[in-house]
Amino acid sequence: MQNCWFVYFGTGVIDYDYYKIPCKLLPTIESIWLGTLSDATPAIDGPVFISAVNLTGFEFGPPPLNPYEQFKTLKAADAIDSSVFVYEGHFGIPLAAALAHAQKAGVFLAGKRLPEALQEAQQAVALAPDSAGVNARMGNVLDALGRREEACPYYATALQLALTKQPEFQRALVAPLKQRLAAEDDSAQKGRP
Repeated sequence: MQNCWFVYFGTGVIDYDYYKIPCKLLPTIESIWLGTLSDATPAIDGPVFISAVNLTGFEFGPPPLNPYEQFKTLKAADAIDSSVFVYEGHFGIPLAAALAHAQKAGVFLAGKRLPEALQEAQQAVALAPDSAGVNARMGNVLDALGRREEACPYYATALQLALTKQPEFQRALVAPLKQRLAAEDDSAQKGRP
């Protein structure tokens, strides 16, 4: 891999090896859904290639949900076929890095590798404490570790964020979070740990 980054709405669908794209991938909705992991870091140095679709916020939503929002206000150094924009410089992308850590936490959680899941979830929350999805993932990891009392505040935070920060784009989180919190309330009322 070269020292460049790529954000493309087709991530997970196109075969980067086939097209010989040498850049490191940054998270997209598709890559998260399809399980294509990213090694995003909180700060990166360009070049950064971003597809026009990802710049619009169509997939992640409007600010503050779009991890690539800052690029909308920057002047691109170049454009490839009017659909992929090139940015040069140093960029802070903590939300993108948090999403990558949260996704890895989910992979470790599914594989019952709970210590690794916890480590990834902790990194995600440290990078994006105002992300509903990141807080929900931390709650899920703590729940899987049997630390329900610790999970509850993360679920509550995630629910509050989902209901107040661009709620029309976070509806899918609300019902599962309410169920988790209700299960915690039922457990507390019955005196179970």
